[in-house]
Amino acid sequence: MDRTPKLTIDQELQAAVAIVRVGLDRIRDAACRTEAVGPHAAALQALYDPAKPDAGVLAAVADVIGTITVSVTEVDHDDIDTVTELLDEAQGFAQDSTGDCIRHVLDLLAPLLLRCETCGKSQPDVTVMDDPYAAAVDPDRAEYPQMTLCPACATDRFEDS
Repeated sequence: MDRTPKLTIDQELQAAVAIVRVGLDRIRDAACRTEAVGPHAAALQALYDPAKPDAGVLAAVADVIGTITVSVTEVDHDDIDTVTELLDEAQGFAQDSTGDCIRHVLDLLAPLLLRCETCGKSQPDVTVMDDPYAAAVDPDRAEYPQMTLCPACATDRFEDS
């Protein structure tokens, strides 16, 4: 028995938009809960990551536009060539033009990112934290030395304890 509710196209699209908005709200909240640069850069990379340009939110939007463009070419209409040209342009704006702006912003923010004192990488998820080794070895201590670490190096340091 099929238990999938039958939605109208409008209901289906409204639900999809709501899901996308929840995801975008999570990205915004992750970026804006602090004044630190790292979360802002990480959120921008979720939208467009120059190292993985086909993996972010903008790539997904561009992919949807591209798929719709291919599908709409089957429509018999005098202006279909104009429609597909405009959709191709929109696809380019969504990923390439917006992505270029985000890439430039990330380049400008890069010098402000913290550098992991173990591996030396500057990346958005590097944070200042209690020394994981000292915290594991002496959990009753009132204060611990502060270290600037990426998650991988923090885990390695903790596991060394």
